[in-house]
Amino acid sequence: MLYEFDNPFVFWTKVNNHEEIKEYLIPHILNTPDEKVNYQDGSRTSYFYQQYDYFNEGVIEEIVWKPFEQMFQEKDLGEKPPQFRINSLWFNDYKPGGRTFTHKHNTADWSGIYLLHLEEPNTTVFYSAYGEAPNSTYMNKYKVMDMVPEGHVMMFPSFMLHAAGPCTKQRISIAFDIACDYHSNKPLVFY
Repeated sequence: MLYEFDNPFVFWTKVNNHEEIKEYLIPHILNTPDEKVNYQDGSRTSYFYQQYDYFNEGVIEEIVWKPFEQMFQEKDLGEKPPQFRINSLWFNDYKPGGRTFTHKHNTADWSGIYLLHLEEPNTTVFYSAYGEAPNSTYMNKYKVMDMVPEGHVMMFPSFMLHAAGPCTKQRISIAFDIACDYHSNKPLVFY
């Protein structure tokens, strides 16, 4: 007998109006004042707990909510949670050599990465949920998402270990976390 769980997975889709969104966001990101960013591992990163006016409702709809809806439909995840919200959203502006080390997001149900600007293949890496097995190469699996180009958003369960491998050219991404309430109809605050 065998029982297989449905997760983890990575879903990706092209973002509508990518060129317009890119043209709008990049100047805002590049001109975000130093006191509103953090420099780490070759990346200029905004603080995930701050709000930035340039992430307006139209941008959020295209890079978060439409892909979220599409993921639920295409993956056949069942009924969407009655309440959900973005609980963090930030940008990563990687310079050559920049990277993000392996991590997961503990405060969300779903996470996403929008590839706003790439000058080389995507270096995002996802690891199997069993990547900490010390004695089994079978369970230590990973996937470099080099087939996902600029203008796409990748969505995945927040518990999935992932990283951004070192880049040799500039890379700008928008990352976000979605918190869900599956058991209540109480209102959650929109980002």
